[in-house]
Amino acid sequence: MKRFFIMFFLFLLALGGGFGFYAYHATKHFLETPANVTLGIEENFFHLVVEPGNTFDQVASKLKAKGAISDAIKFKLLGRWKQVTGQVKAGEFEFSTGWKPEQVLDQLISGKSLLHRVTIPEGLPWWEVGRILETNGFVKFTDFEACVKDTRLMRRYGIPLATAEGFLFPETYMLNKSLAPTRQQAEIAVTTMIQHFWASTAEIWTEAAKAANLKETDGVEVTASGQIIAAFVPLYARKFPEEIKRLITLASLVEKESALSDERPLVSGVYVNRLRINMPLQCDPTIIYGLGPGFKGPILRSHLRDGGNLYNTYRIYGLPPSPICSPGLQAMRAAFRPAEHKYLYFVATGRPDGRHVFSTTLADHNKAVQDYRREVGN
Repeated sequence: MKRFFIMFFLFLLALGGGFGFYAYHATKHFLETPANVTLGIEENFFHLVVEPGNTFDQVASKLKAKGAISDAIKFKLLGRWKQVTGQVKAGEFEFSTGWKPEQVLDQLISGKSLLHRVTIPEGLPWWEVGRILETNGFVKFTDFEACVKDTRLMRRYGIPLATAEGFLFPETYMLNKSLAPTRQQAEIAVTTMIQHFWASTAEIWTEAAKAANLKETDGVEVTASGQIIAAFVPLYARKFPEEIKRLITLASLVEKESALSDERPLVSGVYVNRLRINMPLQCDPTIIYGLGPGFKGPILRSHLRDGGNLYNTYRIYGLPPSPICSPGLQAMRAAFRPAEHKYLYFVATGRPDGRHVFSTTLADHNKAVQDYRREVGN
């Protein structure tokens, strides 16, 4: 009996040693061999979306299904051994079936998620910007709207208005996508566009600060509620918020009225001249903005008489309460430096070049309107 137990113990040792030897080599092979070699498939790159809340085990199963790893269980053990299973990041990542498991793990935990290109054209109201971003999978529209109207964000980023309208700078951006976009992604999109606005228009605020003889020590670093203002908000904007509001609002009207760079200062000058003599701006795009996202046109006489529309510049005097779109840099420059002239009117020519006729008298303007109607056949 004693001899039997000795032989059985030696058998177990041999079995354990053989298993250990096998386990060692199996693990070594797993770590050193790309999945495409083990699985006998072609090497290829693919994109994998990791959603917020996905566990390490769930992602491992996705990677196995895509052929990035040959064994999900061993990959999970690798993650536990390296103590990184709680560090899964949400986002869209690129993987290759030709990578070794440790490279796959490093990409999952430390890699940068992929960015996608999206272009925001000039002259869009905030809701059209939100629709573009939602349609392309970057945000939920409701999250975007909440961020655009978040007064905490407005104060932090130097916006002297209730919303970010006018400050969603038109540009091509690189942003993250997700099958289930979060509020955080919407906030990143909004703040990225606001920050780009301040950076792109910096030349204007530098010149304005110089003209106002501002020094860095004159800056106001916090809001009335004690909230810290972002460092990139220009000194001029922190000191003169009402002037920022005036310029961005004027620029938004200029943006909507003319797409021609040489005309924009002229359009800006017309509005400045009207403001100077307390003449209604009579800007059709402001009416459209006040009617909201559901308006499909055309503008009717009843719209021109509507005193309830706060953006009806046929009835109100002065600029509308806020910008009506996010203008580009050329429109901002035109608002900052309007052309000096005596024009009080302008109307489109009706020709394909998109140009306008500028007039100093109502009689000349009425003639230009008749010419326009003949041109378009009305």
